Amino acid sequence: MSQPERKSQYTEEVNATLQWMWGDGYLSPGGFEEVAEMLRSVDVRGRDVLEVGSGLGAASVALAETFGARSVLGVDVEAHLIEHSRERAAAAGLAERVRFQLVDPGPLPFDDASHDMVFSKDAIVHIPDKAACYAEVLRVLVPGGVFVGSDWLRGGEETYTADAREWLDFVHLDFRMETLEQTRRALERSGFERVGLVDRNEWYRGEVRKELATLSGDNYAKLVEVVGEEMAGHRLDSSARKQRVIEQGFLRPTHFVGYKPAAA
Repeated sequence: MSQPERKSQYTEEVNATLQWMWGDGYLSPGGFEEVAEMLRSVDVRGRDVLEVGSGLGAASVALAETFGARSVLGVDVEAHLIEHSRERAAAAGLAERVRFQLVDPGPLPFDDASHDMVFSKDAIVHIPDKAACYAEVLRVLVPGGVFVGSDWLRGGEETYTADAREWLDFVHLDFRMETLEQTRRALERSGFERVGLVDRNEWYRGEVRKELATLSGDNYAKLVEVVGEEMAGHRLDSSARKQRVIEQGFLRPTHFVGYKPAAA
């Protein structure tokens, strides 16, 4: 049974502002370059890939077009994002290799051992039960398959400052963010092996300055023309608040990789 219709977190105006900062088709920091960094030690060629939280589809298209995946299936919980993604794949001439499917939150609607690789960029922050998510990813991977992702993690309790609390309230993020060590343990307890994590806080300290540059001066005036003063101002305020919590060590964007054990 389908879930009740939910309020979109990614309206067309929100999508426009995120792409303004991070590039066409990308709704999270770093855009294509950060996808490439996530995949630096993983060979995608010839794999059947499932992308969890495919957004506007740019990463799914890149997985096939640039990184050589045999097929990519992107899933998301918002219908209008799926529509945009399908248009993007068709425009790239990849509609047969890169497909998209609307899903409900919860268990993945796929068979056991149905994908060689699962990829997810900055979508797991929206999932309250991380352990259940990791268990589902493990289930749909073939033996020896790889899970490559990034998530918005946090520092220790000492970094949970007033600025951090105000930023979380401002962006309406459910406070289910975990530390790097908690994430490592959860992945390993779910059954993944050779788990590796890379803290990207230092990288994002520089990246957020670039975000603020795209929201300043003439750039800001141009964004106002696209999305209006209220939305542009909200985005500028959000990035300014986010800069403080990054520099204080609370927000820790992190790459991770884990492998499903090979069959005995």
